Amino acid sequence: MNSTRHNKTGLPDFTNKVVSVSIAGEEDARCVDHPKWETQGGRLFLVGTVPHGCSTNDWCGGIASAVAWEAVTDYLVFDSTEQYQERLRVYEGKKRKR
Repeated sequence: MNSTRHNKTGLPDFTNKVVSVSIAGEEDARCVDHPKWETQGGRLFLVGTVPHGCSTNDWCGGIASAVAWEAVTDYLVFDSTEQYQERLRVYEGKKRKR
């Protein structure tokens, strides 16, 4: 199992990764490509872009995305958009079989 490295601030190092985050109160996870940490208005955000092919009808592919870290309940780390999409196809295939 690959463990996520941490940077000098103790936050996970998501360099060159795709991160799928679950948000408290939201049904669908959000996917962030090449995220980095930013403080905005005194709050910590995970900031990157939405990968193409990772939103319904690709309506927000390539758009900047910022997720407030305090709202994240859990996250998954992928090595690439392709790996994320491959795992998503497996999940959706199993969901349809139920």
